[in-house]
This record gives sequence, C-alpha cells and structure tokens, in this order.
Amino acid sequence: MLCTGLFLIGLDVTVMNVALPSLQSALDPGPQGLLWIADAYTLALACCLLVAGVWSDTHGRRRAFTLGLALCGAASVAGGLATGTGQVVAARLAMGCGAALLMPSTLSLITVVFPDPAGRRKAVAVWALVAGLGALAGPVIGGLLVEHYGWRAGFWINVPVVVVTLAGTGWWVPESRHPRPGPGPPDRVGMGAVTCGMGALVWSIIQGPVRGWIDPAIGAGFILAVLAFALLPWWEKRHPAPLLPPRLFADRRFTAAVAALAWMFFALFGSLFLLTLYLQTQLHYAPAQTGLRLLPLAAALGAGAGASLLIAPRWGDRLTVTTGMLLVASGFGFLALAPPVSGYGPAVGYQLVAGFGAGLAAPPATEAVLGAVPGEQAGTGAAVNDLVREVGGALGIAVLGSLLAAHHAQAGAPRGPLPHSPPAGPCAALPAAPSVTFMNGLHTASWAAAAAALSAALIAAVGLPRHAGPAHPAAQPAHAPQLESEL
Repeated sequence: MLCTGLFLIGLDVTVMNVALPSLQSALDPGPQGLLWIADAYTLALACCLLVAGVWSDTHGRRRAFTLGLALCGAASVAGGLATGTGQVVAARLAMGCGAALLMPSTLSLITVVFPDPAGRRKAVAVWALVAGLGALAGPVIGGLLVEHYGWRAGFWINVPVVVVTLAGTGWWVPESRHPRPGPGPPDRVGMGAVTCGMGALVWSIIQGPVRGWIDPAIGAGFILAVLAFALLPWWEKRHPAPLLPPRLFADRRFTAAVAALAWMFFALFGSLFLLTLYLQTQLHYAPAQTGLRLLPLAAALGAGAGASLLIAPRWGDRLTVTTGMLLVASGFGFLALAPPVSGYGPAVGYQLVAGFGAGLAAPPATEAVLGAVPGEQAGTGAAVNDLVREVGGALGIAVLGSLLAAHHAQAGAPRGPLPHSPPAGPCAALPAAPSVTFMNGLHTASWAAAAAALSAALIAAVGLPRHAGPAHPAAQPAHAPQLESEL
C-alpha cells in the first residue's frame, strides 16, 4: 500500500504534462494558464512538504497517509469534473497538498515497519525505485489515456488507485497504538518561514526562464526566499521545539547526504527534461512514443537499486554513492558528445549508464538521511529528503532549460512554445531551430548536468562515512511501539 501511494505521487507529477495540448484545445487557458496547470502540483508539494512531515510526526503517520490519499482522490474527482482553467489549477494545487501529506509518511513509516537496519535498507531501495518509476510512468500512461479518452483521464486514473489504497490502509499500513510524543508546541513561525521561503524559491525557479531571470518579480521572489531562510535558523535556535533542530545540520552524514541528493536530482530531472525534448523535437516522437522510449531508464534504475542492496552493505555508503554519481556523470557523455544526426543511440546509452548509477546511489543516500534523524522526527527527516529532491529537480529543469534556450537565442532562431515535457511543465520558451543549434545547446546543458553529478560524487566522497553504522540513537527507543499489523 505504501508503494501504491508513492507510485501515485510520481504519476501525478508527470501524467498531466502530455495532456496540456488537449487542455489548450478544450479550455483555451492561454500560456500562463498552461504554466499554472503544469506547475501548480509541484509548487504546492514543495511548499507543504516540511510542514506535512512535522504534522505526521505529531498526529500519526497512518493518519497523514490516509488524509493525503483522501485529499488526492477528492481533488482528482474535482479535476475530472472541471469546466474551467481555474478549477483545473485549484484541483492540481489540492493534489499537491495531498501529496505533501502522503510522500513523507510513506518514507517515515518504513522506519516503523522495518526497525532493523538491513530490512530498512531494502525497503528504502524499493521506495526510491517506486518513486522513480512513478514519474517515468506518467508520460507513458498519460499519453495512452489522453490519446484515447482526453485530458480528463489524467485525473480519473487516480480515483481507482486511491480507492484500492485506502481500502488496504487499515490492514497494511501500521500505526503506533500509543502515539509517539509530539515535539512540543507547534513552531508556527518556523512553519510559516519554510512555507513562504519554499513557495517563493520554487515559484521563482519555475517562472525565471519564462519571465527572464532579471525580471523584478523574479528578483523579489528570490529576495523573499533568502529573507525567510535567514529568519529560520535565527528563530529555530530560540524555539524550545524547533522545526529543524540545528544539530541535524551539524551532522556531517546528514548534510552530505542532503547536498548529494540535491545535486543528484538537479542533474537527473534536468537531463530527463533535455532527453524528452531531444526525442520529441529532433527525433519527432509523439508523447506516448517518447514515454515508451524512456523505459530503458526505468529498467536501469531497477537494476541499480538491486545492485545497491548487494554493494552498499559490503562497500559502505560513501563508495556506493560516489560510484553511482560518477556513473551518472559518465552517462551524460552520451548526450554531451552526440553528433547532430545521431538517432536514438545516445539516448539509450545515457539511460542505461546514468539510470544504473542513480539507482545505485539514491537508496544509500536516502538511508543516510533517515539514519541521522531521531525516530520521533522521522516524518520531518523524510520531508527534508523529499524537499531537496523537488527543489533540486525544479532548479535543474530551469537552469538546464535556460542553457538550452540561450543557445537558440544566440543563433537568432525564431521563438516558439516549449514542448511540455516531464518531469515539469513548460519552464522556458525554446525556439524552433535546426538540429545543429539544438544539439549545441544540448551539449552545453549536458556538460553542466555532468558537473552537477560530479559535485554530488565529491560531496559523498568527502562527507559520507564509509559505513553508515547504527541508526540515530533516538531512532530506537527503549520501548518500541507495538504495531497494529505487520507487513
């Protein structure tokens, strides 16, 4: 049931992107309307993740899981019945809020179901794999549904998944019989600072390539984010129950794993965006065909996640994550060195090498984040893990998309709309241009993504311990809570 809920989140991130042309014909939302339809989910998810993680620690993780599922289901019904752009955007915002409750609880519940480090490592590997497969399945499933049933099918597909998952939650998702003590009075100022800062940051990242990075609104958004994040540590040191305990960031294992994950998803989400553009604009595949040609990436992720279960316990987290990110960086060589007329071959090479490396690195890095967080704050730790993935991915799409568009602008190509590509909606206005110009931009952006992957490898090599060791002492209380059911 946890995997089903997690797959639903990944699916919703990308499933509607292939429906945007159909939405344009049916509702005529205009360019800004399409932007909001595509990005509302990601924006709401990023804004609410950390607060939702704290709420799940305080009020119960199964409760957060169930509430998130119900909210996603209700919002999907509303989206399927929508008759205007505003209603579709509102439905996507509500789905993002539901996903924010759902996503950290899936990861934090792993610490309850699997208290043993070996079992938890396997469960985290499955969690990382399912999260990636959900995002990759979005274009495939969405393309087939939209082609045969229209854009509303992108919403209705969630309803049976939510119903089945909710029906099984009482049997398969555990909850402590005696709730864990909460972290104290809610830190409303900290929650407000995080929500405001993340909202401003993610909105600026998404809108920057569209409005221009020197637009006053974008500058104001970044300034607001900086002020909010500057207030947060000052306030947290003075609050008796801080939202993010400062000692967490003094833990080298935690900070190194978080930084490595951020750079990892900067490279992966940005490169998936570039790869989808390459398949659609240069090889002229339809959305559904593009999704099918991304399946090698899913297979490589699965193989890498399986290999990490064998390699990480023997080699340690440091060497596993470093090796995985070096493979990701190497995979970008297939795109960075691809000739102007190269066909599907470089795309396959990139997917197999980089996908295997990402599958190898992501589970031990995620386990390092969870292992550094006290058990009673597992939801908060899971939310931090999810948050750096979302922000790193959004930043990767924006930056690499801007590098690609800049090459077209220098070539003097006429401006045109950007094809809507996973894992986010339109984030830059990519001009129509000859293959040579596009490939030059792809090469530059791929080298930048490779540099990000190398940064993640360096951070892991320097910051992660060779072996993770036992979980945080507070993660294993003297009296473990009894579970209503076992997986």
